Amino acid sequence: MSSRPGTPALIDVTSADLDASKEFYRGLFGWEFDGSLDPSGTYTYAVDGGNTIAGLRAAQPGQPPAWTLYLHSDAADATAQGVKDLGGQVVYQNEAPQQGHVVIAADPTGAFFGAWQSLRDAEFRTGAPGTLAWAELNTRQGSAADEFYRGLFGYEQQQIGDGVTYDYSVWGHGAAPFLGRLQLPDAVPAEVPPHWTVYFGVDPASGTDKLMERAVGLGATLVSAPEDIPAGRKAVLTDVAGAVFAVIDGSKATR
Repeated sequence: MSSRPGTPALIDVTSADLDASKEFYRGLFGWEFDGSLDPSGTYTYAVDGGNTIAGLRAAQPGQPPAWTLYLHSDAADATAQGVKDLGGQVVYQNEAPQQGHVVIAADPTGAFFGAWQSLRDAEFRTGAPGTLAWAELNTRQGSAADEFYRGLFGYEQQQIGDGVTYDYSVWGHGAAPFLGRLQLPDAVPAEVPPHWTVYFGVDPASGTDKLMERAVGLGATLVSAPEDIPAGRKAVLTDVAGAVFAVIDGSKATR
């Protein structure tokens, strides 16, 4: 993944039991972990050959388990100001970074995301089985989300649905989009908040159904059974800590 502003730069998950979460993702994706950058033991990286796959963070009291998407920033302070100027809210910004400058923000539709200006000499691994394959914003204010993120990161955006019964916009820089935005249908319960969903790639040799079965055997809960969508065969689960994530076999894509 390139380091152009707005490209995925990191994902991490909060957990009340880091050891259990590490065992879950090790069993599911074969992840290895490096906690040497944080001797306190509250943060660890899943790594592949020195490159980063994801982060695992110890949850603070009352903090729900959740995956967070971080988008690359060349200047975190400027990105934070841009969030405010475009109608979003900055909820956290680190003042004395060791590994990178981070901003946690809520967009104007209420979905939380991060901006990450890394100080680490490591690449973010994407596109392979067990790594980030896609990320999708689920919101009830699709047009407002499109405008906000386009203003913040300069995305090119394309509507791939009819904009009414199926309102889905894909975002990126150039020919290959790397993010999606789904307008939540009216049938989705009102208590479901706007949110980002991270998708992990599935090895076509095993497939989504077998990976889903493995996840459930490791303690995951099935949220949405495997189904075929234009982008591939996907399933949605919660991990052992309760964080929602999706998996997708892109080899089954029909578009």
